[in-house]
Amino acid sequence: MAEETEAQRRVLILYGSQTGYAKDTAFRIGRQAWRRHFAATIQALDDTDKWQIFTTQQPVIFVCSTTGQGDEPDNMKRFWRFLLRKSIPPDALHSLQFAVFGLGDSSYAKFNFAAKRLFRRLEQLGAHALLGRGDGDDQHYLGLDGALDPWLDSLWSRLLQKYPLPEPIVPSHIPPPPSCTLAFAHATPQLPQLPAHLLHARLALSERMTSREHFQDVHRFRLLLPEPPVADARWSPGDCAVLRPLNDPGDVERFLELMHWTQDADRPLRITAERATLPPWVPQTTTLRWLFTHYLDITAVPRRSFFEMLYYFSSAENEKERLHDFTVAEGQDELHTYCMKPRRTIMEALGDFPNSRVPLSYIFDVFPEIAERSFSVSSACEETPREVDLTVAIVRYKTIMQKPRLGKCTQWLLGLHEGDSVALRFARGTMRLPALPETPIIMVGPGTGIAAFMSFIRARVRRGISANYLFFGCRSASHDFLYKSQLLDWCNSKMLHLECAFSRDQAQKVYVQHKIRQRSDLIWSLINDRGAVVYVSGNANRMPEDVRQAFVDVVAEHSESPHEYIQAMVKSRRYQEECWY
Repeated sequence: MAEETEAQRRVLILYGSQTGYAKDTAFRIGRQAWRRHFAATIQALDDTDKWQIFTTQQPVIFVCSTTGQGDEPDNMKRFWRFLLRKSIPPDALHSLQFAVFGLGDSSYAKFNFAAKRLFRRLEQLGAHALLGRGDGDDQHYLGLDGALDPWLDSLWSRLLQKYPLPEPIVPSHIPPPPSCTLAFAHATPQLPQLPAHLLHARLALSERMTSREHFQDVHRFRLLLPEPPVADARWSPGDCAVLRPLNDPGDVERFLELMHWTQDADRPLRITAERATLPPWVPQTTTLRWLFTHYLDITAVPRRSFFEMLYYFSSAENEKERLHDFTVAEGQDELHTYCMKPRRTIMEALGDFPNSRVPLSYIFDVFPEIAERSFSVSSACEETPREVDLTVAIVRYKTIMQKPRLGKCTQWLLGLHEGDSVALRFARGTMRLPALPETPIIMVGPGTGIAAFMSFIRARVRRGISANYLFFGCRSASHDFLYKSQLLDWCNSKMLHLECAFSRDQAQKVYVQHKIRQRSDLIWSLINDRGAVVYVSGNANRMPEDVRQAFVDVVAEHSESPHEYIQAMVKSRRYQEECWY
């Protein structure tokens, strides 16, 4: 009977995560499941055996974010394509009980689009929802937790009705067991294997593109792929190069000192996964220094789960009290003030709680994985098949703590020397060129928004296509006119029609939306008579909304129902955006 009960009390938690938040949420649900005596299996959607959802008797909890323009995260794409197969019968999932929680931001038009589509598709295939879809929203005054906490309360209420507790819930002051067992060994550390899906490139060029007087440092990095090229070493215009940065060696040394691990930093360490699956490229025998250089993040802004785990290991009551405040819904304003506003790092937080020390066995439960970063490729594979050019704004700023901050990936890139190795992979971008090559394209790309458009223009010029219209914006023609020489050369050869908005070169500020309105007749002719496709890329704060309104104004001069006209372009993929914060 006990074995039967144990077999029934299992849940499968599957996540699709782009930046780590959905993964973090999945593991938080897993910890709550453990307290309620459920055995939880937690996996990325693309890592699971996708056929098991047709036969499993255990409830499946899906957690997924939305990336790009309503797209699925990279580690969910294969699973989603499989689920969309037309050959799957409409009742194939009739025995599946499921729940879906989405993570998103309601300021985006396609808010939680991936979760909404997943929920709908599961129901189409006959699956039974345990409760309504949960929609986490960054815009909520409590952040994602504003929707997650009540949704989880409802989820556990439903599950415990079906699977009553065999014994009381494990008290909240008792820590869950660690995900991995770690032990120092006498074996030699294994050499890490490059993940099969990554390519080895070398840094060939690192140059500043903006003037020294300009406040914003924009760099061009050129990565050289190996020769002869391999099958995965190809990309299409609009695609991204995905990089996994490393922690700064100086930061790692200071972290090891802070944790009192310096003496053991280079001792062989054997890892045995118990409740988690580590990537195959993480060696089973390695060192603490390698783990905190290549895999575990120490400079990320800590999330709620970090403080939930740190609470268990605090020996000071005043620290435990503050850590507890950070872990409840009522304390999220305080956590936001402490963490998000100053962009306080994990290392800095550990320094603020000197009596809270993470046991070695819990490092995989406390410290997040270093997140990958994506950059639009500015070169064209058809033109230079081994050269991968990236146009990167160096992240450098000060917070209310008045401490200079450097973005992890841009700091790492700046520290590379010519010839240094860089592992990368290519990912499909959200913007695609028209199926008919001769179709005119209108590109709106202020600042580094021009990055992807350089690959567009290069590919089309190489094919002899001249219907390329670019609206570029920056502050000054003399300080941050990116790719100036190349763009002017294309103009002179009649392969590019260029409109520039230099916002600070005259008394009255001029932006790309002003230039769009000035060329109203041309734009109307292109989109209405010649079927042009519009692309918008750049900072997501106000620019996309202002640019879209400019196109609405253009249509309004020539046609009725301008909003509906532009919306129809969006639906037919003739108006595409790729914007970021």
